Amino acid sequence: MIWKHGNTWFDSVTLRISVGSPLEDSGAAVKPIPPAEATAVQAVVTRRCNLSCSYCNVRLSGDSPDDMTFETADRVIRTAATAPSGRLVMVTGGEPLLVPDIAFRILERTDPPKVLFTNATLITAEIASEMKLMEVSPVVSLDGTESVHNSQRCGSWASVAEGLDLLREAGVSYGISTVLGHHNWRSISAGMEQMYERFMPVSMGFNILHWTPGNFDPISAEAYTDAIGRVFITALKHGIFVDQIARRIDPIISGTYRHRDCAALGGKIVFHPDGRTSNCISGRSMEDWSQRIPAVMDYCAQCPAAGICGGGCAWDGIHLGGFGKPDARHCMWVKHILDLFLKDVEKHFPKGPVSRRELKKRYGMLITRGGSPLTGSIGHGE
Repeated sequence: MIWKHGNTWFDSVTLRISVGSPLEDSGAAVKPIPPAEATAVQAVVTRRCNLSCSYCNVRLSGDSPDDMTFETADRVIRTAATAPSGRLVMVTGGEPLLVPDIAFRILERTDPPKVLFTNATLITAEIASEMKLMEVSPVVSLDGTESVHNSQRCGSWASVAEGLDLLREAGVSYGISTVLGHHNWRSISAGMEQMYERFMPVSMGFNILHWTPGNFDPISAEAYTDAIGRVFITALKHGIFVDQIARRIDPIISGTYRHRDCAALGGKIVFHPDGRTSNCISGRSMEDWSQRIPAVMDYCAQCPAAGICGGGCAWDGIHLGGFGKPDARHCMWVKHILDLFLKDVEKHFPKGPVSRRELKKRYGMLITRGGSPLTGSIGHGE
C-alpha cells in the first residue's frame, strides 16, 4: 500500500523505517535477510574484441587476450547442469562470437534461460538461426543514434543494425544494452526512442561505467542521474522494459524488500578465460560481499530508497565509496527514480491509499512482459 504522509508519498517497502518508528500502517520493519540464491553462471569466453571502444571495461582492465579452453567450457556446462532449475547462463566477452566454437559449445549444452552478450557485428543469418534453435536471448550493445554510437563504438552502427535485423528476421528476441557516457547522456531520450522504434527490442538497459584501474572516465553522478530520470519518463511513456528501472519499481509493486542489486553478492559464479573463477566479472577471485547491502550498512539506515536499492555494484562501492559506503552515483540516481515514481503516483492517484493491484495496472509494463529472460533481471537477481 502507498499512502500520503504530509506532502510526501511513502511505501512500506521503500521506507525501511522512519525516524523514530515505522510510519502508521506501514509494517516497515525489515524481515531477516534471506540467503543469496544461486541465480547465474557466467562464462567470459574471450577477452578479445573486434572493436576497441574507448570506455570498454574489459579493455581498460588490462587483462591478457585469453580465450577460454574447451576444458573450462565443459566446467561451465557441468556447473550449469548441477545448478538449481532456472539459473541463468550468460556467455560474454570481449566479443564472444570471435570464438563461436566455445560460445556455442556452452550455449548448445545448457538449458534456458541463457543470454549471449554481443556487439552483433559478427552475426550472420546462419548464426541468428542457430540462436533461435538454441533458445538463446542475445543482448546487443548499442549507444543511441548512428552518429552518437559511432563516435565511441568504432563506427559500428551499420553492422550492429544489420545484426539486429538478422536476429529479428530469424524470430530471435533480443535486448539492447546502452552505456551512458559523455557521448550520449544529454541526448538519451531521443536516442532511446529511436532505438526502440527502429529495432523494437524486448528490453533495454542503460548502464553506468564500472570502476577500472585503467583510464576510468565516467560522467558525473548528476549527469547519470539526469539521464536515467529521462529514461524512466520515456519508458513510462512507451511502456518499455528497462532493467535498471524494473529493479527499482518491482519491490514497490510486489511488496518485497530488495536486499541485493547484483547476483555477484553471493548468487553468481564467473568463469574467466584462464580458468579462474570469481563472483564478479571485474574481480579474479571469490569475494564475500555480504556486508555491502543496505540492510547491514549503517550509512543506509535512514535512506528512503533502501528497500529498492540493493546497494548497487559492490565492486564500485569498494573502489568509489570506500569502507561501509556504496557508490554515491548509485545512491543519487536510485533516490531520483524513487522521487519520480512517487510524483507520478501522486499525479495519477491524488487521493487516499493506493493498492498494489492499482499500481500494477499502471506500472506493470515497466516490470516484466513475461515469456523471455530479457524481461527479468539479467545477472542482477537476488
